[in-house]
Formats: sequence, structure tokens, C-alpha cells
Amino acid sequence: MRAFGLTVLLFFKHYFRDRTSVFWGLLFPLILMSLIGVAFGRGESVTFTVGFVRGTGPLAEGLRRGLAEVPVLRVVDEADEATALEALRRGRRILVVVPPDVAGRSGPAGTAGAVGNTGPVGTLRVYFDQARLQDARTALLILDRFVAEANLRLTGTAPLLRLEAAPVAGARRLRFFDFLLPGILALTVMNSGLQGTSWVVTEYRQRLVLKRVLATPVHPALFLGGLVARYAATNLVQLAVIALVAVWLFRAVIVGNLLVLAGLAVLGTLVFVGMGLAVSTVSRTPEAANLLGSLLGFPMMFLAGTFWPREFMPAAIQPLISALPLTPLVEAMRGVAARGDALTPYLPGLLYLAGWGVVAFLLAGWRFRWE
Repeated sequence: MRAFGLTVLLFFKHYFRDRTSVFWGLLFPLILMSLIGVAFGRGESVTFTVGFVRGTGPLAEGLRRGLAEVPVLRVVDEADEATALEALRRGRRILVVVPPDVAGRSGPAGTAGAVGNTGPVGTLRVYFDQARLQDARTALLILDRFVAEANLRLTGTAPLLRLEAAPVAGARRLRFFDFLLPGILALTVMNSGLQGTSWVVTEYRQRLVLKRVLATPVHPALFLGGLVARYAATNLVQLAVIALVAVWLFRAVIVGNLLVLAGLAVLGTLVFVGMGLAVSTVSRTPEAANLLGSLLGFPMMFLAGTFWPREFMPAAIQPLISALPLTPLVEAMRGVAARGDALTPYLPGLLYLAGWGVVAFLLAGWRFRWE
């Protein structure tokens, strides 16, 4: 047992002296999480910027005040229609609203009516951004609902139907970083186990460190066991630091059991360390091991639901996504950390993940060479 502890301590010292290992195991996930968060992790509130060409009549003023009271619309006053349309073309507006009195004066022939010229009905002309059709349609639906309500009030007609909304408690809504954090944690486990182990073991073999181990009193199994234990311990430290930064800096929330999350991290470490050992048996140099590890790791990084839901992927590659060993780890860690789920729904996937680990260790044991 003392020899095992000394072996683990030796690997710990080697890890913290190796700046490359510290960067890829700790700094890289933090940098990646920060960059993705800055790019995509903005607030959840939806706001549509609407340009409103100011009119002079009371109807235009009433429309302007009414639109300003709609919570999801940010109304910007425009000096004239041409300026508003230029802002729309540049993507600064989602809609441009031209009230009836302005539309009647300046709109193209046949596109708008005017109060007083075509009877009591005025035309509220709206331009929308075709490049953002999805958002434009949503904003148009909101505006159409506003116009329907305004018509009822202007005509003094009592509505025959009234909407009554009642809240029902559902699943907790995830913020972006609540969703992202478990994926980053699982990615860190995969990278350190798969690419870290393959590089280190191949380097030890190339430098004849493994050969020297056979000449020491330490049993070879203790040496490899110490390597696995070191990766499990350093992964827990790395994940704790990443989680603390995400919670403190990005206000991520972990609602699940931390011990269960740590257990999943250890399971993932064992599986991917086994895969790293298997990769090292077919690699002659650390560079070749790193290349093969990257070839296996990169598809999992982008397809396993690490950064975005797997439902966003085409249906044709869903079977491939399900076959990746990282996928069940990401789903289980996300379910526990972000939603507080029990492990029961994820047990089939975790057993599949463990199967990968068993096969990897068997393959590594069959092909492993000490020199």
C-alpha cells in the first residue's frame, strides 16, 4: 500500500510540473467555457427591436405609447421611413412600423392607405427583416395581437373571448451555463483520460521509464494502478475548480448531488483512461498517440451534446451520437447537475459506458508492452 501511495504521489508531482498537462486539463476547459459563454450565453429574455416612424396624429401617438408597453418590444423612434429602412437592412431592427398618417403621405402607391382617404380604416404598414425570418414572424405575431386588441378598444367592442392563463409547475428551466457546465466537465474527463494517458504512457515507453519499472520492487500493476488513481484524483480537482469558476463567475447553478457527480467523474475517468491505455499500445511516439487520441476525441467533443443539445443534430447521425461513449456521460452529468435527476433513467447508458471501459482495458492488457 505504501508503494501504491508513493507511486500516486510521483504521478501527482509529474502532473503539476508539466505545464502542458495543467493547461489542457484545467486552463483549456476554462478558456473554452468562457469563450462559448461570451459568444452564446447572453440573457434569456427575448427582446425585439422595432423601429417606429413618428407620426403627427393622435392615432400614431396612441400606437407609439401602446407598443412601448409591450414587454418584449423595444421601440426606437425613427425620424423618417428611409432612415428606418436603412437600419432594418443593416440588421439593427427586426421590424419597422409606419403608422397610417405617415404611410398615407410617404408610402409607395398601392402599399398603404391613409385615414381620411380610404375611409375609417387605416393601414399600419410593417417592414420585416427577411434575413431573420423566424424572429420576424414571431415579432409579427406579437404585433398582430397588439393591433387586434387596439381595434377592439378603438371600436368600443367588448371581446367575446378572454384568455385566462394559469401557471403549472414544470421542469426547471435551464440557463445557458447550467446546460454548458456539465458538458465541459464531461469533456475534461474525456480529454485528460483519453489524450493525457495515451501521451504519458507512450512517452514513458519511448524514454524507457516503463522498462525501468520492471527492475524496481514495485509491482507493475501497482504502477499502472497509481497512474489510474492519479488521473481520477486530478480530474476531481480539475472539475471542482471549473465548477467553482462557473458558479462564481458565470452564475451557473448545480442542483444535483455533488457526490453523485463525483462518482460519474470517476467512472468516466476509468473508462477514458482505459481507452487512453489502449491507444498507447498502437502508438510508437507521443505525437502519434496524441494524433490518434484527437481523431477519437474530436467527434465526441462536437457530437455528444457537450455544447448544444443532441436534438439539434440531423436525424441521420443520431445512431452515431448514441454510440459515442461520451454521450451517456454527458447526459448523466447534465441530468444530475442541471436538473437534479436520479441516476435510474441513465443506468442503461452508464452500463454501456462501463462496457467501453471493460473492452478498452482488455484490449490494453492484451497488447500492452513495457518496452
